[in-house]
Amino acid sequence: MRSNFQKTSSYDFLISRNQHDDSYCLYRFDPDAEELFSLLPLSADASFDHSYQIAQVGGYLLQWSPLCEQDGKPSYHFNLLTFNPNSPDPLNGKILQSGYWEKKKFWGYRDYYSSNPDEGQNLDLIPMSSFVLNMIPAKGRGTYELWNFDPQPNLPGNADPIPYPYTGQGGFPLIKEGHTLIPIGNYVLDRLPDRKRFRLWSFDPQLHPALSLPAVQEGYWDEIDERHELTAIGDHILDWNPEEGTYRLWRFDPNHADVLIDPIREGKLPAGIGTDTKLTGYQPRIPVQKQQADRPGSTDFMRSKIRHVVYYMVESRSFDNVCGWLYEKGDRDCHYIGSQEPFDGASFENFNFDRDRKVHVSQFKDGKLSDQWNLIALDQDPFHDTTDNLQQMFAEPPGYWGRAKPDMGGFILNNANPQVMETFSPEQLPVLNGLARHFGISDRWFCSIPGGTDVNRAFSVTGSAFNKLGTWEGGNAYKYWPDSPHRQSIWKVLWSQGITDWKIYNSVLWEDYIFTYQLYLKGQIPTVDANPTEFMADIEQFKKDALDGNLPAFSYLEPAWIAPAGATSYHPGGDLVPAETALNEIYEAIKNGPGWDETLLVVTFDKNNGIYDHVSPPYAKKPWPNDLNNGFAYDLMGPRVPTIMVSPWIKEQSVFRAEGDVPFDSTSFAATLLEWFGVPKPLWGLGDRMDIAPTFERVFQASEPRKTAPTLTPPYDKSFPKESNNA
Repeated sequence: MRSNFQKTSSYDFLISRNQHDDSYCLYRFDPDAEELFSLLPLSADASFDHSYQIAQVGGYLLQWSPLCEQDGKPSYHFNLLTFNPNSPDPLNGKILQSGYWEKKKFWGYRDYYSSNPDEGQNLDLIPMSSFVLNMIPAKGRGTYELWNFDPQPNLPGNADPIPYPYTGQGGFPLIKEGHTLIPIGNYVLDRLPDRKRFRLWSFDPQLHPALSLPAVQEGYWDEIDERHELTAIGDHILDWNPEEGTYRLWRFDPNHADVLIDPIREGKLPAGIGTDTKLTGYQPRIPVQKQQADRPGSTDFMRSKIRHVVYYMVESRSFDNVCGWLYEKGDRDCHYIGSQEPFDGASFENFNFDRDRKVHVSQFKDGKLSDQWNLIALDQDPFHDTTDNLQQMFAEPPGYWGRAKPDMGGFILNNANPQVMETFSPEQLPVLNGLARHFGISDRWFCSIPGGTDVNRAFSVTGSAFNKLGTWEGGNAYKYWPDSPHRQSIWKVLWSQGITDWKIYNSVLWEDYIFTYQLYLKGQIPTVDANPTEFMADIEQFKKDALDGNLPAFSYLEPAWIAPAGATSYHPGGDLVPAETALNEIYEAIKNGPGWDETLLVVTFDKNNGIYDHVSPPYAKKPWPNDLNNGFAYDLMGPRVPTIMVSPWIKEQSVFRAEGDVPFDSTSFAATLLEWFGVPKPLWGLGDRMDIAPTFERVFQASEPRKTAPTLTPPYDKSFPKESNNA
């Protein structure tokens, strides 16, 4: 059974602390090395108060004391520091934040929750990616509260890194006194008091409680008992017996009934690890591997050559509809990456039925431009909710619930409009197709879900649809959306790692708000919410930043959904000339700026919007184990959409596909971005679909950046004649 995570990086570490004095050791931990534990040199006087607890939260090490008194109040002292494994004394590294938490922050108005009045002597904090889970176990029930983690990296001092609860306090009767909670990736391994039985919980920050019911797995270990300690490191569990001085290293797989499977290593513990030892794993950001940095197609090559990633998600077109005629169907003259199958484009032979009449794929106005008509093929917005998409993809039973292969035969049946079979030629969309031809395009990139705007855009930046269907982009549902807890976004993951070099650029406000910020980020990072203008700007500022060489590491671009001069989102019902013009302006700003050789522009579409595509989408990994809404389990991708990569490090006429059985969808962008930033996968906390998403670093096949870049000319039509487009 395949693990959800990448193998543990050789840049993982194990902190070994003596519980009777303040000494500690640090080991490099590498399952692929001859020696699993490699002792690192520390200064002779390296020490740390053994009464403190430590845990990795995001990209930092959180330290906190037992109950003490500060200004006459029961409190816990805390430090948040940057952990540097190359330091001679890493547990006393550079402190980012330091201060005191009053006990009542966690206990509220109660003195205690159990029959033990001393329960507050030690504070139990469980790190969960970009959150901290507080548990107060008792014999009757466990009391929990989920706290938002905000390291405030741009405001060092005495700020509280867990400033307020993300979800309110509540009870969890299945986790009680004597349980040991071990966080690992998107899960919490719950070791019961007899230390042989276990439950595996899915961590879901938008739920109350955040450990989602029912348990994902529940069972009994034959080979692990009360003599064994368990420590999570990456996607492995170190099972160690301090009395015997032995260990086994297990692979963690939440899909397997035993959870811990296939011990990949076993042997003797280092001499310094014994009955007085407490072990803590730590995963820093992964550095670029120099030996791989010059190998085109590797992650390290991308990380060494690309300094700026620009993501432009437009909307509502299928692959066949706007890029299906880029190459002749079956064309083998392209530079294929991932597989050597010929280009899978549109064909006039493909059809749907309109009652008893076959309606074949056609080209709008025979694929021609003219000042006699507008570049608008669809006179209405096709239906595109999940129920609509499922009918479009499954015209015949048994359909989705029978796990049939999508037949792609119900587009006209659902829409009652044969226009969904029309397509555009490269002549009509010369910017979109020009970028695809001169750089790279994937013909195996799917919507993340059969459905609409909000759920697919959610997948691209959070790894799921929040267990929702449909849209909530208007009215009170949209206005008050940030007031409720939701699954975290890629921006929160980056922020928790101390990565603040990013910006969202919007073209217009949507109902008085920046759409992406309102739906997928607001409410997650208190520091950003206090000063959002530092991380938001308009699209004109993006062009200026690109031309001036001031782009952040990660730029997220929004199109104009609705505008007097025309929508730039490619949405059906609108003229496509403004969309092509806007895309060309973005490309020109990057191309003519000083950072062209170091920039990747990703152009993609959120969904197919009910428009025909002939390729059957595959079934997929559920993003969260317990996700289910109206019978839909989020385990099926939607139809193909174009995704284009633009960089001088990409060979002309590249057509790229994922290797293996899992194709690209929008989670592939987020997964590639996080790997590009060097964030270890077990720290993402973005769900299971994201963890197995294929990444696209192989698109960078040029050993040197290309010296020239094409100049493209936007199209024209009746409303936007040649003169207005400088054509």
